[in-house]
Amino acid sequence: MKGYTVCKRGEGGSMWKKGLVVVFIFAFCVGAVYAQNEQKSQGKPRLGFGMDFSFGLSSYEDVDGDQVSFQKFSFFPLFTYGKWGLVLDFTIEFDGDFNLRDLDKDGKADRWSSFSDYLYKIHYLRYGLKTDPVYGLVGQFKSYTLGHGLIMEGFTNTLFYPQMIKLGLNFDFDGSVLNFPYFGVQAVVDDVVDWDIVGIRAYMRPLRSVQHPLLKEFTIGAAVVTDLDPQDDPADHPGDSSSSKEVTEFGIDAEMPLLLRENMSLIAYADWAAILDKGSGAFIGTTYTYDWLKLFGQLRFFGKQFVAHYFDPFYEVERAVKFSGLDAFDEFYVGYLLGTELRLFNFFNFSFFWTDGFTDVEGPRIQTGIGTLPGTIPKFDIAVSYDKKDIDSFSDFFDEEQSLLAASLIYHVSPSASIVFLFERAYSPYSGAVADRTFVETQFSF
Repeated sequence: MKGYTVCKRGEGGSMWKKGLVVVFIFAFCVGAVYAQNEQKSQGKPRLGFGMDFSFGLSSYEDVDGDQVSFQKFSFFPLFTYGKWGLVLDFTIEFDGDFNLRDLDKDGKADRWSSFSDYLYKIHYLRYGLKTDPVYGLVGQFKSYTLGHGLIMEGFTNTLFYPQMIKLGLNFDFDGSVLNFPYFGVQAVVDDVVDWDIVGIRAYMRPLRSVQHPLLKEFTIGAAVVTDLDPQDDPADHPGDSSSSKEVTEFGIDAEMPLLLRENMSLIAYADWAAILDKGSGAFIGTTYTYDWLKLFGQLRFFGKQFVAHYFDPFYEVERAVKFSGLDAFDEFYVGYLLGTELRLFNFFNFSFFWTDGFTDVEGPRIQTGIGTLPGTIPKFDIAVSYDKKDIDSFSDFFDEEQSLLAASLIYHVSPSASIVFLFERAYSPYSGAVADRTFVETQFSF
């Protein structure tokens, strides 16, 4: 982070939150009405039930910065009804003295002492799938990108998990479900119990009635993302800080397919965004898809006091100082992004993205990941991902600061039993420093 200082807050956040609660309720009512109509046309859905159970060891940082281990027992009951799904999370962790986990050392068991703790027993409430015209999720999400990602890319509400749990919202609505495929909406909230980071993008397909197969897919959109409480202390979540001033970014975008075939496409797009009271920037890009291969490219033009992906995977650890830190970006920036996603030999998925500029305002960023496809290695699933920002040298590539790392190894003992090893490099909500998390457990599904 470059010369960050802390900013102050005005009033008005509470009014925003009241209004957003109304929007949230309205959106889910629309989804529920649509779900009911669809279920009537397909016949009455059946109620389903399942259960996942796991036990093992967990290890992460406490309020004093010490790595602490716990014996962990988890129960995840699953209820389904048509496209609706509800999973609850009853996780109990004991220390060496058989006391319930108390990472903040306040004398109260974590996740078992307040009303909000019991709300966070909801692991997720879901309607539909991400590819459906109506999709809703209340729960934890690892990555969320709004539009093409100039404003929000890879944002997660699990950066401080499991020390801090959030019930985020993802909501997608496409007008095609109302036989009016000219518009749609995307929305994201970091936590519906404590509305702070909120984003919405509305888009239109104004040429949908045109018969030309490319022109009818032309899309324009407008997005806004705001953080109502950037000075929020993660250790006091949920709650609001009186010293915060809202941070807002808004933008417009356009997308046009240049080629559409059965297993091949070429999409061109352009985005512009501005951070209120700071700077603005834009990029143009293309995405080429051919069966097992995707290629990405962007050319970026950013003014002073502006960065791409202001709301990125690292945002929650930088949020209190990121706005004032924009003053350090005091040069016009021209840069690029190159990337690929591919599936090789039906064996594994691989992704690699490189972002850099033609000036020294900010160092390169690398995002990469590799994972085996289910069933390619008998009994085993393996996955590794790495994200590193502001690389100044080759040795800096391996430095843990401003980096995220996740590695998982799953051994399937049987169709219903697995042994799981998970390592994650994330951040502590108490200190904001890099903190590792390790889980070793046996999982059963019924």
